[in-house]
Amino acid sequence: MLEKILKQANLFDVFIIFVASVAIVGFWRGVWNLVDKFLFPGNFVLSQLISIVGGILLLIILLRYK
Repeated sequence: MLEKILKQANLFDVFIIFVASVAIVGFWRGVWNLVDKFLFPGNFVLSQLISIVGGILLLIILLRYK
């Protein structure tokens, strides 16, 4: 199956995938940097713990109401 996909892909498709990947990584890097800067900036461990707990709670809420 992968061989069939690779045969059909051209250079433009590979370029688009590369650009999209860089954009996604850049977006999430910016999000994490903003969270680190504004969510308890003086306490790194507390900021990380609140982020983890908040993320888990958000996932639970989203799964309950899908």
